[in-house]
Amino acid sequence: MIRSAPVPPAVAAAYRLYQDGRADAALSALSADAGKALGHPAGQLLLGALELGRRRPAAALPAFRRSAVLDPGFGRAYGNAAVALRRLNRLEPALAAARRAVQVEPGSAAAHNAMAAVLLDLDRPGEALDAADAVLAGTPGDDQAGLNRGLALHRLGRLQEARAAFDDAVRRRPGDPAPVHARGYLRLLQGEMPEGWREREARWSMPDQPPLQAVSGIPLWAGEPLAGRRLLVVGDEGRGDMIQYLRFLRRPPFDRAAVVLMAPAYMVRLFAAALPTVEVRASRPDRPVDFQTPLSRIPAMLGTSLATVPADIPYLVPEPERVAHWRARIGERGFRIALCWQGNPDNPVDRGRSIPLAAFAPLAAVPGVRLIALQARHGTEQLARLPAGMTVETLGDDYDSGPDSFVDPAAVAEAVDLVVSSDTALAHLAGALGRPTWVALRRIPDFRWLLDREDSPWYPTMRLFRQRTEGDWAEVMQRIAGAVRHRLTPRRGAS
Repeated sequence: MIRSAPVPPAVAAAYRLYQDGRADAALSALSADAGKALGHPAGQLLLGALELGRRRPAAALPAFRRSAVLDPGFGRAYGNAAVALRRLNRLEPALAAARRAVQVEPGSAAAHNAMAAVLLDLDRPGEALDAADAVLAGTPGDDQAGLNRGLALHRLGRLQEARAAFDDAVRRRPGDPAPVHARGYLRLLQGEMPEGWREREARWSMPDQPPLQAVSGIPLWAGEPLAGRRLLVVGDEGRGDMIQYLRFLRRPPFDRAAVVLMAPAYMVRLFAAALPTVEVRASRPDRPVDFQTPLSRIPAMLGTSLATVPADIPYLVPEPERVAHWRARIGERGFRIALCWQGNPDNPVDRGRSIPLAAFAPLAAVPGVRLIALQARHGTEQLARLPAGMTVETLGDDYDSGPDSFVDPAAVAEAVDLVVSSDTALAHLAGALGRPTWVALRRIPDFRWLLDREDSPWYPTMRLFRQRTEGDWAEVMQRIAGAVRHRLTPRRGAS
């Protein structure tokens, strides 16, 4: 094996610099004798690690692959390739790379840890737990395996064990943001909001996260008084997250400031209508501002608790002419349910949340119900293979066809009797509009839905239907259909 040859001096020198945190100097050292350094698998491995450190997984991946070509028995090359592929959201190839790492170095903790991480992304926590336990059986103190075990236990609903694993990982890895971040999400799920928000802030130090200061040259808001100041709020995370946190900008202390909200272009029209006193734009401000903050950071900055969640809805406003248009198109016949079943399949967090459209068949069978597709993109191919007797109406090629997200869905949500949705951004949209909204959730849901309750502190008009068994949507749909039947059944003595 080439790896058995002496490591070139340039690689050894670069590795020492890398360990000292001098990434630029390490890269220069590799480049100084690139012919020998990058002809050795360890050199390519280090090059890939440096690219990962620069948040460039696409550039890191070829280096790891070249390292594996130079030495097909180099398990770390495959394991690191799995890391790069994970960050590129290429999860099946990442799993194949991790399995190869385990195959060539079955005793490698790093290989098993890489496989556990990919299995977690693939929403296969039982297998991830096995991979973590395989490491801990031989190396009981392995920190990464302990963290992976906690993450798997969280997904499996073994929350006390998960909390113990995270507590142990935090103790063992002071200064490491990963276990703090993981424990923060669990705390939020369990309703420990101020502590959870605070620990969730560790995400800004994670290697695959965007920078905390999205716009260079503008100081980060640290809680300074905002009266008379200009504040840039950067819309970050997903569409549903932005909708959820938008409410804070209507309240103190932000109502005392001149707020500029920088949001994706496709959200500007919806947000501008909701925030008439806020400058909403898709690009950085063209006038000076005093501070900036990510939108998703505001709950942590305010110390938001269950008791202080702002729940004054609606705070989104549908466009009246669009409501009139879609109300006329839909008509008044029947009990009209707008349906959303599919999130973005390219987002790993969507795994386990989306629901096969065919699973809604019990709802379609309720007499008098009309199902109307609220979504227009992801998952619409399922409309062509509905079970016999199931009908889902669509609203035509002009529905939600422009560049502005959610303007038409907001109007349709206003024009129907009920919205029934999986855990997607459209559920947040309907909740923020103050519409009757029923959301079907997996057994261990995203943190914002908490545990063991049918209501949401964020959206007072929302009702939550939770899986009782992981993956069992059929039972959830039977309960939703039964609730609709109950709602449509005239009550005795009603006038």
